[in-house]
Amino acid sequence: MLNQPVNDEAKQAVIDEILKELPTDTAVEVELPSECKVYNLEDPGAPITIRPMTFEDEKALVSARKGDDPVNLILQRCTTNIKIPDLLSMDKLYLIMKLREISYGDDYNTLLVCSHCKAENPTTVKLSQLNVNPVPDDFEDPITVMLPTIKKEAKVRLPRVRDERMMMDTQAALDQIWRFVVEIDGHTDKSIIAPVVDKLPLRDVRTILNAIKTDYGVDTKIKFECNSCGGVTVVDLPIDSNFFDVN
Repeated sequence: MLNQPVNDEAKQAVIDEILKELPTDTAVEVELPSECKVYNLEDPGAPITIRPMTFEDEKALVSARKGDDPVNLILQRCTTNIKIPDLLSMDKLYLIMKLREISYGDDYNTLLVCSHCKAENPTTVKLSQLNVNPVPDDFEDPITVMLPTIKKEAKVRLPRVRDERMMMDTQAALDQIWRFVVEIDGHTDKSIIAPVVDKLPLRDVRTILNAIKTDYGVDTKIKFECNSCGGVTVVDLPIDSNFFDVN
């Protein structure tokens, strides 16, 4: 029979012995698609790192308060040197992919649905092989665009994680477009910008929306040939509540 620990020091010694093979340096440095061009890092001289999820993190994921985004919570726990609410959408998606990769392995098993016959195709995607489109050297936020109909220059900022509640559905996003316009024709007063945006022609609104929706970051488009009908389909990689399940 094993001797039972009799005090805290003895207990800790036993715990340390059991966990002696546990890796101590598991965090990895990451280079975000935005290349941190628009962030004030907590330590500008240090890299951004992310570590694998632990069982403690998974319990936090399950017990997240109603209304809290559990993925944001986990990223906040596992990522260093940047505030998650400040993240651009492209960088959040990159970190989600990296966290899944280093926590559960590179292979992500999922079902892709054929657009031709609707058959489900079991597929293994290697997350590390997804293409990442970095921003160009002249990337900046806000982005300057020319509104083609009213022929006025506007500056449009990209959505951050802290803006996600405003983008929950199409109607909410359309109602909040003015919040992402930081300047029109040199004017920054929101009491001027909001009514101007409401009266813009659709062509100009589309220009603002196109500025908000960038093509930078992880390319999640997956092309596959259906096992049932042979048809070729391109779909977005499914990222749902099961993404952080071992499968």
